[in-house]
Amino acid sequence: MNSTRAMLKPKDTLKTVRLSHSINDEEIKYVTLRKTLIKKWLKDQGINCELEDVPNIALLGSGGGERAAVGMLGSLHQLAQDNLLGSLLYMCGVSGTTWCMSSLYSDPALSKERCDEMIKKLKDSTVDLSKAVEWLKLRKAQNQDFNLTDFWGAFTASYFMKEMHTRCLSEDANTKPYPIYSAIDLDCHRQDDTKGVWFEMTPYESGFSGLGAFIPTSCLGSQFEGGTLREKRKEMDMVLLQGICGSAFADKQVNNAYVVKKIWSLFGDPPVLSSAGSDPGHESMRLEFESTGKVEVRECVPSQVVRCVSVLIMYAEDPDPLKTREVITTLGQLLNGLVSSKGEMLWNMDSERWKRTSLEERKKFIETVSLELILTSDSWAKDWKDKRYDHANEGMSTELRNTTDKMSFTISQFPDGLWIVKNIFPLVQTWEWGTTSNFLFKLQDTNVPSSMASKEKIHLVDAGLKMNSPYPPVLRPSREVDLIISLDFSEGDPFETVFSAKKYARQQKVPFPPVKESVRDEKDRPQGCYVFEGRRPEEPTIMHMPLFNLQNCKGEEEIKKEREKYTTLHQHYDEPEFEHLLKKAKDNMRNNRYRILVQIIMAIQRRKNRKSVVRWPVSVV
Repeated sequence: MNSTRAMLKPKDTLKTVRLSHSINDEEIKYVTLRKTLIKKWLKDQGINCELEDVPNIALLGSGGGERAAVGMLGSLHQLAQDNLLGSLLYMCGVSGTTWCMSSLYSDPALSKERCDEMIKKLKDSTVDLSKAVEWLKLRKAQNQDFNLTDFWGAFTASYFMKEMHTRCLSEDANTKPYPIYSAIDLDCHRQDDTKGVWFEMTPYESGFSGLGAFIPTSCLGSQFEGGTLREKRKEMDMVLLQGICGSAFADKQVNNAYVVKKIWSLFGDPPVLSSAGSDPGHESMRLEFESTGKVEVRECVPSQVVRCVSVLIMYAEDPDPLKTREVITTLGQLLNGLVSSKGEMLWNMDSERWKRTSLEERKKFIETVSLELILTSDSWAKDWKDKRYDHANEGMSTELRNTTDKMSFTISQFPDGLWIVKNIFPLVQTWEWGTTSNFLFKLQDTNVPSSMASKEKIHLVDAGLKMNSPYPPVLRPSREVDLIISLDFSEGDPFETVFSAKKYARQQKVPFPPVKESVRDEKDRPQGCYVFEGRRPEEPTIMHMPLFNLQNCKGEEEIKKEREKYTTLHQHYDEPEFEHLLKKAKDNMRNNRYRILVQIIMAIQRRKNRKSVVRWPVSVV
């Protein structure tokens, strides 16, 4: 057995797949403990009730990349400031909001101070990707299913969240709101299989919400066969969890240029430019280009290719073509004869033609070249050496060799360059995401579809591809959720998540409150909060809060501008943008504080009414 995998312990061999729609015993105990604290919180607000009448309240955060992460952080900061966090039993996230959750939950108290600490860290523009590469190396050595999700998790943690949390989800079982992270099975999503698609991950248990099939979270990724644990593997950490939950690019390669750009960023800032301006090496390259129209190669080819592509990407949005024309020429010389297909564009693109191209044409060209060079890295990266380029066999004079040697760059500028090229670049070609062992493999049970039991591996990816808000886990009847506070950070229609949840509830035959189609008429000018009341005790009430609305924006035109400014694929926010978005999220929670308290009181009554209900037919929604 591989030494990186844990040996089976006697108690592990007893761990089997649990097939049930009920919540597990550990969560039941957790809920009881947490509700004891909520009861105390209610009393502090002047609201007295019995423990059995304490309402089950779930906070949901939608997806939306960095916009969702910042929006969730601002919302939780305001809830903490308004002393409302104490009311929550569950906290659930999808995509970008899980990035925020995974960082916040590193604090046992989930305090306002932890929110302040995160805000300060996220405002810092400094990004250190060296830790991401270190994590990737370790992950690659430990796991045979290494894929793009590993890269995306490391990148997300270091680039967006500025923290590499290596604790495990099973360590987050304490007295905070019970965290639920969501993903989907990619194959089920493509087959439109509603029952098998949604996958929830909690501190105690992870599995398929609709199927009612679960295993201990500490065993997620381990090998099961026939429902029994066969080989225990190391539990995933929060870095990988962020990669799984935020992998919206997994379904199709429509946004591969975005992922490719982030992979190139692993090499760090291009060494051609220093903080003080052009360094001597870059200046000599520019002067030689101006005088001869050519640039002599003075370092090993792979190193200089990486340096040139990094510069191109850095200046892709710059309207001045002169900043990149010598780099284009250099790439052409370096790759002539090494790269075929689309790479031929490089040596056919002369400097005069480059100056005449539009900004959009140059951006597309750089995207194409950066992708092509990843796909063809075997041809140009095979001579990568951990030393300076050897000029001895070039027939140069001693004087010329001495001159060029002084101006050359060492490979130490890219200490992990060869490893990145050999281990990360190939992942783009396979485009494989979220690969993990399927714990339903060869499990024979009438509740497990044969299509699920036949797969040794599954692919867990961003749940936002199916539904951009984590409704399925809290719609499980066994969780008896009375009030859902839905924070919508979606880029498009702010009501799409509600109607997707409504459709899911109908398909799964679980209770859901009525939501009128007419509310869609307000998608371009939404209010700050909508209350969709449950008609019967088993139907939850939903408080739905769009991020940009008529209460925190001055009219429809401002809402439109905010949405256009904070797109999902927006590059990293600068400090003013970050502060502005944070304030919008805080304002929305502050504006609805009283309405939340009113709904909490109503949820207590709904909880009391549940006790008198013997059995209610599932409502048609």
